[in-house]
Order: sequence, then C-alpha cells, then structure tokens
Amino acid sequence: MWLFLRRKLIMWAVLAIAVPLVEWLLGKVSEAIRAKKGESTLTRSLDTAQSGIRTLRGGKRR
Repeated sequence: MWLFLRRKLIMWAVLAIAVPLVEWLLGKVSEAIRAKKGESTLTRSLDTAQSGIRTLRGGKRR
C-alpha cells in the first residue's frame, strides 16, 4: 500500500513541479538565444517543445 502511494506522490510531484519548470526553462533559453542571435532552427525547436509541453498540460498561456 505504501509503495503504491509513494509512487503516486512522486508522479504527482513530477507533473506538478518539474514539467512547468521545464516549460519555463525552455522559454527562457529560447528567448535568450533569440535575443542574442535572432530567429533560428534551434529557437523554433525550443518553442515547439515548449508548446508541446503546454499542450500536454492543457494550458493556453503565452
């Protein structure tokens, strides 16, 4: 029983904390690269990854 609850708690922590943090980090890295070097394939890829995470989370923030 405790193992099941512990696993659920860890999964909740990952989804509630780590995923939004990764989304935010992708946005900041993309903005920094875009400000320094302009639009590139890398910045578009980072934006796509951020958008994919946002879609998985169900949000439409910008």
